[in-house]
Amino acid sequence: MVKWLSVIALSAWVVLVSGSGQEQPGCTITVQPGQSIQEAIDRAQEGAVICVSADNFPYTEHLTITKSLTLRGAGREKTFLTGKEIGDQPVIHIKGDRAIEVALEDFTESWRPGSEFLPELYGIYIQGQAKVTIRNMEIRRNSHGIVVRDTAQLELDNVYIHWNTWRGLLATHSAKVTIKNSLIADTWFGGGIMAVRSAQMTIINTTLSDNNRGLVVTDSARAALQESRFLNNRGCGLEVGTPEAQVIGPPQEFQGNGADLCGYAPMSLRKPLAPQTDKTELSVPGNYANLQEAIDAIAPGGTITIAPGAYEVGLALWKPVTLRGSGPEETLLKALANHGLVGSIIAGVAGIQLENLAITTEGGGTALSIFGQGRLNNVKIFNNGFDGLGIGGRAIVEVHNSMISNNGTWPECSMDWVVCNGIVLSDQAQLKLTDSVIRDNWDWGIVVSLKQCGFSYDAFTGSVTFEGTNIIEGNNRWGNQKGTGNPGNHPWNNPNVPDGQVCLP
Repeated sequence: MVKWLSVIALSAWVVLVSGSGQEQPGCTITVQPGQSIQEAIDRAQEGAVICVSADNFPYTEHLTITKSLTLRGAGREKTFLTGKEIGDQPVIHIKGDRAIEVALEDFTESWRPGSEFLPELYGIYIQGQAKVTIRNMEIRRNSHGIVVRDTAQLELDNVYIHWNTWRGLLATHSAKVTIKNSLIADTWFGGGIMAVRSAQMTIINTTLSDNNRGLVVTDSARAALQESRFLNNRGCGLEVGTPEAQVIGPPQEFQGNGADLCGYAPMSLRKPLAPQTDKTELSVPGNYANLQEAIDAIAPGGTITIAPGAYEVGLALWKPVTLRGSGPEETLLKALANHGLVGSIIAGVAGIQLENLAITTEGGGTALSIFGQGRLNNVKIFNNGFDGLGIGGRAIVEVHNSMISNNGTWPECSMDWVVCNGIVLSDQAQLKLTDSVIRDNWDWGIVVSLKQCGFSYDAFTGSVTFEGTNIIEGNNRWGNQKGTGNPGNHPWNNPNVPDGQVCLP
């Protein structure tokens, strides 16, 4: 896992922390080392300013705030608040059973090192009708850094959220969030920022760096972006999970992600690495050393010829294009170092052709995320940590004369609740498999998102069809699907075929 900020992100953070000087109201109550912050909160009047003195050791307690007040430290490098008891109690719980206004500023919140890997260790949990401002703070080592829900409102300014396990910031229900001049980094498993349900979010001059995913917007949530950066995220820089979700704004900076855009993310949000030309044929490394630059530069419908060799890439496939290698044994597209995605075909894009290539994350996540329309011909998808191909939305995909093998190499795939497959489909996705081989994957060779296939809920209404001669064998290496058979209407649903090869409706 990447624990160090990129040079670009770190430079941005240096700029952020340098300009936070503004006149502040005086302290109503001062908490000295060894005294209880919660006791000060309990005796404070509405609108009080509680100042927490600097200390070489953290204040170790859990705070509940139900009234309007300001909680101010002596600086995030001088005042520290750490969770005391492992459990589901947040370090700071702001309950807005009525309309209250709370400001948190100038200190660092965290759990103890190592405890962030436990579930439901919340840093700051905001609910109800609370209106909260967080300024000049560091929030780290939680499972979820900040959760804001219900109709609560949150504004962050000059905040560093990092080293959180599942979410840096989660906005849900009808929460409204504004993030300015901040850095969200090193979220390990989930996303740096997630907006779900009907949450609304505005992100201004903020960097999302080195997260598993940068920004995820799904359900009917909304986000507006201004002058922000998506850098070195291991999976998607920006993922829009449903057609109902909306992300708007001018082009933003994307660099070094597993894929800059995923799902329903609009291509207009990304600044191209190279201007589009009228050329219909380009070569890599002949015309461009960087394959993404060549994709940005090629005219729609053009062909990029990729010479023999291994190429570290994170591709956003956002226009009709053919990527043609010299054969799966000669031209290899692999994920960037420590990344979990090689590329993404976003929704609404048709005419993607991948030919004569091998594609792997070398034990990372999933080779390709496909929400658009594409065809794979003579392509080998192998040695991916999670799935070979993840196909969702309204994608239409043909896999022809190709091999999908040895996917599901993560140690986590051995957990009972994790399913790692050759090809997984969800939503209304359609797949046609022709003259291809799918073998030696950890769980299913082909699977759709249904409870009968081991998923927690039914989320597939698409179709899978077979043409020609297809070989699907040797899957379910883990044996986790033993006894499930091969459900669905397809040729592998017969008692002579080992369990765990294909699961369809």
